[in-house]
Amino acid sequence: MSPEERQLLEQHCKRFQRTKTDVLRSLLRSLQAQSLKQQGKQFDSGEVDLDLF
Repeated sequence: MSPEERQLLEQHCKRFQRTKTDVLRSLLRSLQAQSLKQQGKQFDSGEVDLDLF
């Protein structure tokens, strides 16, 4: 991760009072949902934190 990306993550975490782990977990889940959607499969949207972005 570049210093700029790390700073962006830290700013996001501070602004929304979330841990880095929480933010990254939400991002990974949203990527999983997007991938499954492209494959035409169902995904439980309740597992995706849409407040990430």
